[in-house]
Amino acid sequence: MMSASLQTFLRRRGPLILAVISLAAITAIFARFYTYQTTRINRRALFYDVSNTRMSTHFSWMDGNGAAHQLPIDTILSKSFSLSSYSDQSQIIPYYYKAEEGFVNQDITIVTLVTRNRIPNLARLATRYKGPISTTIHISDDEEGEYTLDLLQQAMEKNVNMRKYVDVHIIRDDYDRELNLWRNIAKLFARTEYVMMLDIDFYPCTDFRTSVLNNPKAMQLLESGDAALVIPAFEYARQEDGLDFRNFPMNKQKLLKRVEEHDIEMFHSFWQPGHAPTDYDHWMEAQDIYEVTSYQHSYEPYVIFKNKGSPWCDERFSGYGSNKAACLYELYISGVDYYVLPNDFIIHQTHAYPNEARDIERYYNRRLYTQFREEICVRLARRFITQKKWEDPKSENLRQECASIKPYQRAIERFI
Repeated sequence: MMSASLQTFLRRRGPLILAVISLAAITAIFARFYTYQTTRINRRALFYDVSNTRMSTHFSWMDGNGAAHQLPIDTILSKSFSLSSYSDQSQIIPYYYKAEEGFVNQDITIVTLVTRNRIPNLARLATRYKGPISTTIHISDDEEGEYTLDLLQQAMEKNVNMRKYVDVHIIRDDYDRELNLWRNIAKLFARTEYVMMLDIDFYPCTDFRTSVLNNPKAMQLLESGDAALVIPAFEYARQEDGLDFRNFPMNKQKLLKRVEEHDIEMFHSFWQPGHAPTDYDHWMEAQDIYEVTSYQHSYEPYVIFKNKGSPWCDERFSGYGSNKAACLYELYISGVDYYVLPNDFIIHQTHAYPNEARDIERYYNRRLYTQFREEICVRLARRFITQKKWEDPKSENLRQECASIKPYQRAIERFI
């Protein structure tokens, strides 16, 4: 039998001892499966079990009683991305490359996704932005995927700004164009308080990061968590003129001259709902930040917003069409208003579109988007009502935007 003094000691110090033992065990597991491959360019994280090249770490925690618990990382990720095509054949590798630069919390991370043929665009973006970037790169589970990783490593070796500023997260499986899943991965592992969702084909002609971080009004809006800042998007009227970013105007005055000459126009002007609510005529004369007052559900601007507490992109959207609009619709319905920056802009770098594939994907995603809008209106309405915030300004966007959806009208009558 234990002596009374030993029993007293264990009663007082037992949880601490258990915590130390658990920490040591977790460290041993982590050391077994998480390694760093040191190269001359960067530290590349490898989350592979060397015996079967599968990720094999665990997520561990302790409860209030000091008891240790753990779940496989694969289980956590499969639940996190359960609405997508993520499966036991998928592999997510966070921070495959981790930026050498130390980022401060009060900064803006560009969140983007990259395919193999857009790696040069990523290098160009890193060189221009010189700030935190979190990107997801999808690779297939075959030799083509390995070739993509080789090209990525070459880009890292050649470009110091890629090494300094870019966090690269790999998703490896055979599911193509899971765009919202890829966005969510990049957003999940962003390391700053604010993020900007940007398509990799856009070039930031102005230094919006500096202008926002040094603008008290812009920062006050972002800090509130109730506002997103829109950066107007443009493209060349003649697509062949938009091939070389070195010819792009780099300030508003030069841009306005090109717009007046009809060389440059609103991005995708053939589809007015996508960007017209930004009110480009107003922007041409604007000197200060202004609010978007004519929101509609196809609006899909490029925005900066507070990461914490913001909605995730719905991962049921596979392929092109409505995927980004769904992200921004839920952001707006959740109570985030859009405000336009008066002096900053981005321009699209021309590239070819696989129109036949996109047409098929757009057809199905349009149908899904109609259903999604009904679902999100009902779900968030129930949340506002349960939280007794139905009459708060936070729910105003939902009450106005969802009022025209008939299934929502019928459902909401039961809740109020």
